[in-house]
Amino acid sequence: MRNNYPVLPTVFAAAFLLGAFWQCKPKNAPAPKMDATVAVPLQTHKEAVDTLRADTTAPIKPTIFKLLDQPAAKAFWASTRLDSLFLIDYPDNGFYGTDRYRIEFVFTKAVQDDQDPAVYHIAGKNRFKKTISSFEGTLHFDQVQEFIDPNLDMSDIDNMEIQKMYTLAGDFEFSEDPNLATSGTFKGRFISEIGVDKKGNASLWFFTNDTPGKGSGYRFDGTWTGFKNPAQVKPVLWARDLFRFANDILENFSYGERDIEINPKYRSLGWDNFWDGEEWWHETPKKEI
Repeated sequence: MRNNYPVLPTVFAAAFLLGAFWQCKPKNAPAPKMDATVAVPLQTHKEAVDTLRADTTAPIKPTIFKLLDQPAAKAFWASTRLDSLFLIDYPDNGFYGTDRYRIEFVFTKAVQDDQDPAVYHIAGKNRFKKTISSFEGTLHFDQVQEFIDPNLDMSDIDNMEIQKMYTLAGDFEFSEDPNLATSGTFKGRFISEIGVDKKGNASLWFFTNDTPGKGSGYRFDGTWTGFKNPAQVKPVLWARDLFRFANDILENFSYGERDIEINPKYRSLGWDNFWDGEEWWHETPKKEI
């Protein structure tokens, strides 16, 4: 049975706004003739999400970015709360190690610092293979840029009540439970894109492809260093919507629009139970109905 938590919120939001991807085809268009000798390109999640463009046939225009100066950035952090962006009851997926094995993260706490609003105190759990570890640490933002995507249909943006869009960047450092022999520290850069409404409420933004986060909502990119052996360093990368850029890392890693399918050759890297819905981060796992 598939899980009942929304693994891919990006597609569902896009579908709600503009309908399914295939509705873009003419209603009475004849079915194309298939040549058995020609490979048919598979539609991917990344392509299907791109539904807010004003004209899907027009050439893509580059997104326009404006870096906020220090006073403007300080005012932004003081007026914008990001806690709720992390506290979602289903896991982020990612790649760990040089073989890109699956790793999962769930945030259980995100609290803005009382003295510095650009700092958040984070806690959560991660799972690698069968090992579950708690972690805690800080996320320190050091850059904020406002951006304008000239490809978007502004009527859709108005319907979403989005007033401005931003890309955020900062450093993170999360330390795992020191009592576990396999524990270490995750450290690196964090990137996120958000939309902010007129009331100052922030939500993750998934609909612009050429942002630093590549339309993934947010992504953590860094390394893990072992406590017992500091020479043991492994790359790690995880995101709210990993499938926006996963095929850029592992060739043909996934395909499918709403219902993601993992390429069989990668399923042995921890992806064979992707749809199981095991809520491993709860002290007492919820029973699926």
